[in-house]
Amino acid sequence: MVTSKGQDKMDILVKEGKVQAIEPPDVMAEAITKSAQVVDCTGLFIFSNVTDGHVHFREPGGTHKEDFETGSRAAAAGGITTILDMPNNQPSIASREALAEKRKLIAPKAYVNYGLYMGATFDSATGHTNIDEYLASDAVAFKVYMGSSTGNLLVDQPSYLEEIFKKAAEKDRLIVVHAEDEALMKENLKRFAGLEDPTLHSKIRDGEVAYRSVKLALHLAKKYGTRTHIAHLSTARELEEFAKFKNDKISCEVAPHHLFLTEAELARQGNFAKMNPPLRTEADCKALLEGIRSGLVDMVATDHAPHTMEEKKQPYSKAPSGVPGEETMLPLLLDVVHHGDLTLEQVARVVSEGPARVFRLKSGGELKVASAANFTGVDMTVERTVENGGFGARYTKCGWSVYAGRLLRGWPVLTVVNGEIVLQNDQISNIKVGLER
Repeated sequence: MVTSKGQDKMDILVKEGKVQAIEPPDVMAEAITKSAQVVDCTGLFIFSNVTDGHVHFREPGGTHKEDFETGSRAAAAGGITTILDMPNNQPSIASREALAEKRKLIAPKAYVNYGLYMGATFDSATGHTNIDEYLASDAVAFKVYMGSSTGNLLVDQPSYLEEIFKKAAEKDRLIVVHAEDEALMKENLKRFAGLEDPTLHSKIRDGEVAYRSVKLALHLAKKYGTRTHIAHLSTARELEEFAKFKNDKISCEVAPHHLFLTEAELARQGNFAKMNPPLRTEADCKALLEGIRSGLVDMVATDHAPHTMEEKKQPYSKAPSGVPGEETMLPLLLDVVHHGDLTLEQVARVVSEGPARVFRLKSGGELKVASAANFTGVDMTVERTVENGGFGARYTKCGWSVYAGRLLRGWPVLTVVNGEIVLQNDQISNIKVGLER
């Protein structure tokens, strides 16, 4: 069993979906009855409640790309037991009514546990946002798009942002920001108008676009004392600014693609490497990885944003931004452990404990007696090459991966959700046991 504090060789006894005991093997032997199902985890490393705090499962409105069933199957295949789903659906999830309708659609389809965001909007006629709607809801967080991305959610005016941060602080509710400066993006876009070159993506949405918006969000968080989480932080400069503000209410995440891919992929893979924020430099990748090692980065989250291959093959200006990532987040991090640049304990901190703390998940970030039995077994000796339609992209509906061709060592081989085995021997069961967390 791996936590940020270390490793312990233990047996885990599960009954009726909960952990009944965690004991050394010689102690647990006495508790195992003849009717018990025994799963041999010798040689595996067990992580508790692996959580992806940033996914786009496209339901409702975009189920030709992904639906909740295929997305949650992909999560289970990637060793993820809890996902938090974003609100930029069609229609956007910006009210309690829309939240309730989404729940009805997805609840019967969930292979893993889940939480749902509400998205921030504003009404220019009234001069107010929908922050009160969020505060009256049980959404896991309020997503504020300070720069435009996929969907039609955008709140970039200072007065609206002030209202959101102030009211969220009064109720101790969490704000998650997509931090890109909309005005600067539009200025940059004018410089390259009419050009259909994917490599321009990192210039139109350059580091300054991200930095200005992150800086504004951090100042608002400090001004009002708001619980604020910076999504997909992508540059060394942003991380340096974040370090000045980080406290128990201010957190950040990085995405695997910003850790392991550079902007050179835009020339190699074209629109298949197009996402928001865009890929950065090798120096930025190294700085973000060091942020994990130092403890500055709170979590890694995929920003799983699938699109079909046909959509990605359109001209740059029409091709949507986003890449899938559910099945590769853990293998990518475990491969880094294999190469000696991270430890298993550091991985546990950013995929289990960090998300549980930031989002205040009931299931927690450590496996304990009486907690829901949500855990993942990884085999550090397994080597696989990511392939379109194969490992790393078997279950996501879009069927491709930006990491295709990459050899990774260390893969999840067991995923347990609420006490049920959902992944074992490279196969997903047909048990849909996911619950809202």
